[in-house]
Amino acid sequence: RRIDEEKALDEQKKKEAQERHLYLTTKILTLTNFEHYQGVDLANFNNQQYPQSEVLQIKVLKRDTYRAFKAIVAHKFGISPEKMRFWDLANRQNRTIRPDTPILNDFLDMTMEQIQKKVAPRQNELKLFLEIADKPFNSKAWFPPKERNSYLLVFIKYFNPDTQSLEGVCYIYVRMFGKVGDIIPILCKIKNFLPKTPMKIYEEVKPDMIEEMKLKWTFKRSEIQNGDIICFQKVLTEREIQKHTDAGRIHDIPTFYESLSMRVVIQFKPKYREQKPEFELILNKNYKYDDVAKRVAAFLNTDPLKLQFTTARSPSGSYKTVIKRVNNQTLSEMLNLIYHPTMTFLYYEMLDIGIIELGTKKFFKVHWFKRIVKEEEVIDVCLPKTAIINEVLRVIVQKLALQKPTHRIRLYDVLNFKIQNEYNINDPIDKIQENMTLYAEEIPQDETELRSNDKFIQVFHFTKETFCTHGIPFKFVIKAGEPFSATKLRLQLRLGMNEKEFLRVKVAIIQPASYAKPQYIEDNSVILSNYGLTDELLGLDRLDKTGRAGRGGVVLDVNQRVPAFLQDIEIDVDQRDFAFLQGIEIEAIDILLTRDYAL
Repeated sequence: RRIDEEKALDEQKKKEAQERHLYLTTKILTLTNFEHYQGVDLANFNNQQYPQSEVLQIKVLKRDTYRAFKAIVAHKFGISPEKMRFWDLANRQNRTIRPDTPILNDFLDMTMEQIQKKVAPRQNELKLFLEIADKPFNSKAWFPPKERNSYLLVFIKYFNPDTQSLEGVCYIYVRMFGKVGDIIPILCKIKNFLPKTPMKIYEEVKPDMIEEMKLKWTFKRSEIQNGDIICFQKVLTEREIQKHTDAGRIHDIPTFYESLSMRVVIQFKPKYREQKPEFELILNKNYKYDDVAKRVAAFLNTDPLKLQFTTARSPSGSYKTVIKRVNNQTLSEMLNLIYHPTMTFLYYEMLDIGIIELGTKKFFKVHWFKRIVKEEEVIDVCLPKTAIINEVLRVIVQKLALQKPTHRIRLYDVLNFKIQNEYNINDPIDKIQENMTLYAEEIPQDETELRSNDKFIQVFHFTKETFCTHGIPFKFVIKAGEPFSATKLRLQLRLGMNEKEFLRVKVAIIQPASYAKPQYIEDNSVILSNYGLTDELLGLDRLDKTGRAGRGGVVLDVNQRVPAFLQDIEIDVDQRDFAFLQGIEIEAIDILLTRDYAL
């Protein structure tokens, strides 16, 4: 049944694709859309940075008549066709979209394709404004006459400084030679103000041009035409202006429009998956850290002082930098929007302690394992920045209820699946860098019984190429005079593998250079201590079964860190690619790497 349904769906999509040229998409803007829209113009059709207006879309046959189209829409809204009038929405030279010309009943018998070619010849769709009359204009018609020297259709917005909102209110008809001040009683009635309430009236010419209108001028002298937007607000006293200023509120229409141009939609993602879900907020690019935290906290119903944000790398989405609570840094600067205008998302983290207290402390996670190199537990550590590594080890001993003293625990950091630093108990914790993964282990017995000619070596995991790293690296002892067969047995025990699993592992000596070829060891009688090893590494060539390592060592989980040598390479890989690649054998990934990205 499922196969039949999928087949039917495919056939339907194929049919739609074949018949697409027969249909015309119409987008219908209504007064309701205007009333619910907060922004410049009448609605948002194209700007991807902001939520799109949910306008009605209807696909009609191009050969259908305008009469048939009106009947469809009339049925949709449950009104009589004679109470409806459509206006074509024209793209003006100043990049606004406004109603321009009404489509009259003279066109009722024209096809929709003919109308589209007449009113919007350069577009492949038809954008319309639907005007609905609630009562007849006069005894002869539902709508005012078309003649341009009589009535003009204008849209009204109201700015409320108390709520910091600019709302679409309605549309009205004004006489071309009537004075601007003549509409003040109508505006007062719309908002239930006293009849002679003083008003300031502005024209929204375009987003960066908001002009105050002179009340004694006519609409013609003010150059008002069909589809223009008029905004109004009460005239405020000096005391009211000061009150808004003290509260940090905008008190006039031009300044509010400036703030609209600074709006940006930010997507917030939880840094750790067990926390709350993803969401979007419309924020101002000039917001400071506390402004952002306050609005995120309101959404999450939490304390703003217990929120911490982290930026992301483009395009991988991996963690980049924890944002510090700096008073003068704006949201635009936090995200570097000038240079990366599309990188509009942040990771958020809900902390157990406030960020003010956190500013005096260092917080990190330590991945713990015992004799077998497999992660057993993740330990959260929070200590004063003045603490030393020995205090970290004490926290580990206490939380895991270990019987071992701290000097029997090794703490080291890892980047790109290789050990970078091993810490001494007296090192300051400030030495730990934010972009490192910390591991702690119980020091194995063979290290405590180290002989004079034994040698430490770092062991790491890779697949085929030494830069395709994965897994947990660890320290290992090369015992003087020990045959390779015995060394392999100790490695097998350290990894917790059975004999069958370990047969698939190839051991190699790796030079420290980034792209050095591995020197595989296959003779069990070889004695590694005779190689005269200095700063070489021991590499284990084995398949990564976690599914987290992929192209050139890029970690497919966006919450893992990107290798240093790939951080500046722009690879456009989205989440679907990640999900897809996780099911690919490593050989296929090698092919993809060569074919698609040629790093």
